[in-house]
Amino acid sequence: MSHTDPAKSRVPNLVALQLAGTDAAQFLQGYLTADMNEIEPHAGLPMAWCTLKGRVLANGWVAGTQETVTLLVDASVADALEREMRKYLLFSRSKLQRAALPPNLALPPTTGRAGDDAQALADALAEAALVIVNADTSESFLPQMIGLTDIGAVSFAKGCYLGQEVVARAQHRGEVKVRLRRYEPSGNPLPAIGDDLLDGTRRVGTVVGVGAGIVLAATRSASTQLEAADGSPLKLAA
Repeated sequence: MSHTDPAKSRVPNLVALQLAGTDAAQFLQGYLTADMNEIEPHAGLPMAWCTLKGRVLANGWVAGTQETVTLLVDASVADALEREMRKYLLFSRSKLQRAALPPNLALPPTTGRAGDDAQALADALAEAALVIVNADTSESFLPQMIGLTDIGAVSFAKGCYLGQEVVARAQHRGEVKVRLRRYEPSGNPLPAIGDDLLDGTRRVGTVVGVGAGIVLAATRSASTQLEAADGSPLKLAA
C-alpha cells in the first residue's frame, strides 16, 4: 500500500488568467461549461473547461464583463489551460494574459474570497462540496463525477462547448457511476488530493478535496467506510 505523496497538495493555489477584447465573453461561451451571459464583475461564476472527451481539464470561477473576463483556476493546471486556450484563440479578437488575483472576488457557493489564505479557502471549498481540480486530478473526471453539476458550474441550456455532447449524454442517460461523496477522516496526516481510496483491496475512488475534518472523494463505492492511501479509515459523512 502506498503512502501519501508529500508532493501532492491538500490546498488550492489560485491564479488568474485574463482574456480581454471585444469578443472575450462570446469566445468563452463556446468553451466553458458555464453560461457567460450570467457573469458578474464581483462574484465568480463556477465553471469548467473540459476536453473533447468531457473530462475536466481545469475548473474554478469566471468573472468580469463581456470584454474583460478573468478565470480563476489552480496554478498547477494553469499552463495546460493556457496552452489549450491559445489553440482556439487564433480565431478570436481577444488576448490572453496572466493577471493579478482579484483579492475580494466572492467565490460562490463557498463563503470564501479569492484572496483568502489557502487553508481557509480549502476549508470553505470542502464545506461547500466544491472541487477544484489540480495536476493530480486534471482530465480524470466528468463534471458530474466531482459534483460540478450540483453546484451550478454546468449549463445544460446554453448550447455547445468543448465536451458538451459527452457531458450532456452522461447527464440525461444517468450513466455516471462515480459520484462525489463526503467523508470524515480519522487518520493523521490527512490524505492528499489525488490519493487513491480503497474498499477492502479494491481501488474505488480518488481524493479530490481536503478541508477541516472533511475529505471529498470521487468514488463508485457507497460503502460507509473506505481506506485512504496511508491506511487510515474514512467514514462516510451523514
